[in-house]
Formats: sequence, C-alpha cells, structure tokens
Amino acid sequence: MAGTQHVLQRLQSLGLEKKDLPHHTELKRASVLVPLFERDTQSSCDNTESDSSLHVLFTQRPAKMSSHAGEVCFPGGRQDEEDNGDDVTTATREAYEEVGLHPRYVNAIGRMETVESKHSLCVTPIIGLIQPSMKAEPSSLTLNPDEVEAAFAVPLAYFADPKNCISETIIEYGRWKNFVMREYLFDDVCTGRQFRIWGLTAHIVHAVAQLAFQE
Repeated sequence: MAGTQHVLQRLQSLGLEKKDLPHHTELKRASVLVPLFERDTQSSCDNTESDSSLHVLFTQRPAKMSSHAGEVCFPGGRQDEEDNGDDVTTATREAYEEVGLHPRYVNAIGRMETVESKHSLCVTPIIGLIQPSMKAEPSSLTLNPDEVEAAFAVPLAYFADPKNCISETIIEYGRWKNFVMREYLFDDVCTGRQFRIWGLTAHIVHAVAQLAFQE
C-alpha cells in the first residue's frame, strides 16, 4: 500500500478549484473539513497495518441534538456571511468552533466534488493536512460540548479495505436515486469505544481513501 508522501501527492492532485455539480449551484452551501494527520506508529492509539501513518479525525454529535443526534461526522457546517463565499474558510471556521482546531494548523490540500445532503445542502468536502500533527490528536482538542460529544481518529487506509465495510446498500438519498449507503463499525483502541460511521460521512471518507490508495 502507498506510503504517506505518495498518498498526499495523490490527494493534492485534486487541486483547490471549485467542483460544483450543475444542479448544486442553487442550493445553500455548507463545507466539511476532512482533517488528516500523521500519527506516530509507536502511539498506543495507532492500530494501522498500512505503510501510511495518515489518520482522519472524526467527531460524534451529542445525543441531545435535535438533528443528526449521536452521529459520527466531520467538523463542518453551513456557510455564514462572514465566510465571503469561501468554502475553505467555512470548513476551517467550523472546525475551530467545534473542536478548537485553529485554522493556522490546517493546510487545505484538496477540494472534492460537491455532494448533496439529504437536507438539500450543497456540501463541499475540504481535505486538510494538520501540522503539527499533535494539534489534531483527540486528546489535544478542545471540544465544544454543545456540538461535539467525542473525537476520535481512524487510519485512512482502513476505509480502503472492503473487508472493513460491514454493509453496502443502494438507497434513495435526497435527490440521489442510487446512493451507496456504506457502514463501518470502528473499534477505537484509544477510547475503548466502538463508533458507527455511515451516511454522507462514510461516502466522503470512502471516496478520499479510494483516491489515496487505489492502485
């Protein structure tokens, strides 16, 4: 499997230009940050067998929230007027508000094609490399308890292995008629918890992993 530098080169090949699908241009905008960081392979929290030490940071929403309660997601949210129409700014601002990850530590390396949420938002995934890496470690973050219950990290390569996907179902999702609903159950050795990753979040991270590791 590809090493870290090769993986980063593949992801950087996406570029940062907008990739809005035509039918998304009239929708309200939102962005999510896909935060990648290199975890020390000697870390007690590292359980990857890949040549790449890249991990992806996820958050879990509080169970008390009125929407998406308890779901695993990426830092992100709707675009505000203060973002001046900049999808990268939206993603980094939301990450700072949710987990205290300052924009100065986020190097945006790739912008993915927009996806439509089931609530008809045009969502732009921004891939960000976090440096120094320790700033993205869940233990280093300051979680906003109103928006985030937990944070955890998963080896990016985990999502490139089909054996880790416990289910794939073709469903209607918003205006998608043939959306592949993937589901992963990740056992986090750092917290001792199991997290369910599914829906749009699983769709995005699967796409990132495919680009990063597909031969």
